[in-house]
Amino acid sequence: MIRVADYIAKFIYKHKVSHVFMLSGGGSIFLDDGVACHKKLKAICVRNEASAPMMAEAYAKITGNIGVVYVTTGPGGANAVSGLTEAWVDSAPVLVISGQVQSNHATYNIGIDNLRTFGTQELNIIKVVESITKYAVMVNHPEEIRYHLEKAFYLAKDGRPGPVWLDIPLDVQSAQVDENKLAGYKPPNLKQCIIVDNKIGLLADKVIELLRSAKRPLIVAGQGVRIANAVKHLRELLETLDVPIIFSRMGQDILEYSHKNNFGHGGIKGLRYTGFIMKESDFILSLGCRLSVQFVGINFDAFSPESKIAVVDIDEAELSKPGVPIDLPILSDAGTFIKELLARIKGKKLPLYKDWMDKCQGYKDSYPLIRAEHKKNPIDLYYFVDLLDKLSGKDDIFVSDAGSSYYVAGQALTFKDGQREITSGAFASMGLAIPLAIGCSVADNNKQILAITGDGSLELNIQELKTVSYYGLNIKLFVINNGGYVSIRNTQDNVCSSRYIGSDSASGVETLNLRKVADAFGLAYSRIDRHQDIRRKLKSIMLRPGPIFVEVVCDRNQKIIESIKDDIRMLNAK
Repeated sequence: MIRVADYIAKFIYKHKVSHVFMLSGGGSIFLDDGVACHKKLKAICVRNEASAPMMAEAYAKITGNIGVVYVTTGPGGANAVSGLTEAWVDSAPVLVISGQVQSNHATYNIGIDNLRTFGTQELNIIKVVESITKYAVMVNHPEEIRYHLEKAFYLAKDGRPGPVWLDIPLDVQSAQVDENKLAGYKPPNLKQCIIVDNKIGLLADKVIELLRSAKRPLIVAGQGVRIANAVKHLRELLETLDVPIIFSRMGQDILEYSHKNNFGHGGIKGLRYTGFIMKESDFILSLGCRLSVQFVGINFDAFSPESKIAVVDIDEAELSKPGVPIDLPILSDAGTFIKELLARIKGKKLPLYKDWMDKCQGYKDSYPLIRAEHKKNPIDLYYFVDLLDKLSGKDDIFVSDAGSSYYVAGQALTFKDGQREITSGAFASMGLAIPLAIGCSVADNNKQILAITGDGSLELNIQELKTVSYYGLNIKLFVINNGGYVSIRNTQDNVCSSRYIGSDSASGVETLNLRKVADAFGLAYSRIDRHQDIRRKLKSIMLRPGPIFVEVVCDRNQKIIESIKDDIRMLNAK
């Protein structure tokens, strides 16, 4: 016989999850004890449940496995919802296991409509999270624990990944079961992630015909390529077709920027020239990219209205939503489709796109991101991130936060030597850099984590600085001091005649004394406030083992490059 709480810990570790992110509580007391009793499963104790799913999301993306979170009942589960939402919109396989009051005190089991709460510190959390999970259940029967765990693990990674949630009452957590008699979950015979449309070959042939008739084809790729384990197949496709490729924000670390076919990050906040390439392409093949508003423009007009567009996506809803008109929707896993396309291209004669490639390369050469004017004081954030990128090491992992650090990192990083970036893609949420960095470091403690956050974003999860120092994680945290929320001030400049509210010290947001913050959380501190010192200080910082808090004093009037708008202005100037 085994206690349910111990069975859960054993199950998690058996599935190659080495750490759980948790905040202990009375409603999860047996679950927590199950981790404590396991000899190998390790706990990362967070300071706020909201940050635990964020850490688990980063852990999942770096390991390619599932991230696991333990929280207590009531306020514990409620706090975790914001992090859960991040995992939902950014397609991360995260399992949240929440403790719950004993079964006969749970609102979920009472069966009375509109009953708000019943037990002590109790909330019907399943009703709250159903719309932002792939699977959410209360486990009322101890003998069903294996079934629900297996189903949750399967669904979290099947098709388009996403979070799942198991709510477990105290009496179930502490119950004894015979693990040899527990019923399991049997997945469907055909996994959704393999193929949904049985005419995949015919669709690949249609793409080949579109390639044949195109003069300026473009591949757009997103994180769906990585989720499908198709990075090497994408490389082969590029070598076969020799066409340009640009990436969504979440896909840009798939391929090094120095690759001859890679023309970088596209969209509104893309590189200076990507708007040209997007607008001039006559055929777009989108692979594992949802063609979000921030990528195709608020009026969905980043591509030419005359261009043909084929989109490969595992999520049928993404193919049906309003936005860019799709000529050829292909409901498929990106990897499956790329392999099918490669197989059918072999032996077929396709056009050479050398003139088009040369034109794209001309744009890349003519519109560098970093220019002489960026080397100045106060420090320009583009110049700082460019030097951070140049001095970064093999396999370093970048983490970026919201606002200016999010946009600049998306434009300035070049992802050499297999480097990765983890960020809040869909939401671009403030305050995620610290928990995401923790998740990355826990996932691979041999990697150096280079995290960039803002002086405003820092405060939203500032409590997790203690998690960083307590575990001695190898995180270099660069806090950009630009006097508050510079990206919000940019927007207020553009649409509110520079009327500032809640964006700087004069309008309600005063910057903390960052040296004292570092000291309060037991972190080593450094400060960079002149462009002449960046290179020297970064070299020293990166040689230092363990965590360090680095204040970088930047231009409070930092402007962000908006590719599509800037490209239109440049075209009109010609």
